[in-house]
Amino acid sequence: MYTLYSDKKNIFECDIQLEGASLSQAFARVIIEGDDLNLVFNGTITKEGNCKIEMPKLKILEGSGNMKLEVIADDMYFNPWESNYELKKSKSIRVEVKQPTQNVITETKAKVKVNVVKEQKEVKKPIKRVVKTKNTIKESKFTKQDLKDLLLKLRSQD
Repeated sequence: MYTLYSDKKNIFECDIQLEGASLSQAFARVIIEGDDLNLVFNGTITKEGNCKIEMPKLKILEGSGNMKLEVIADDMYFNPWESNYELKKSKSIRVEVKQPTQNVITETKAKVKVNVVKEQKEVKKPIKRVVKTKNTIKESKFTKQDLKDLLLKLRSQD
């Protein structure tokens, strides 16, 4: 069973020996068959027969399935390798939280209570001035003649 990773780049490598055809014109590909999805990744073959196929993170796949290598050289199709695969994560973490069995320690903090006494300001009462005025003439008794006399007095004071 071949292992593929869902959270990191996958690289499929193999050595190919081809007889009766040229490796310079050949190419390889991996086909990954999932439940509802098939993926095809093309690779390269060097003159020495080293095959390398890079695959990205396979987050879209789930579980396991079948994968196969296909080689095409000189218009001929070869299926030299086939295997099941399983999809794993390269890194994982498992956490188990345990409940405390002893009495829970409670934290006690010092408490400070502050009472702020507001200063009372003395409120100064405004001093009332009493101004005595001369007797005034009531409007109802004020006549035109009184107005003329008043105006003359004011003019003479200038």
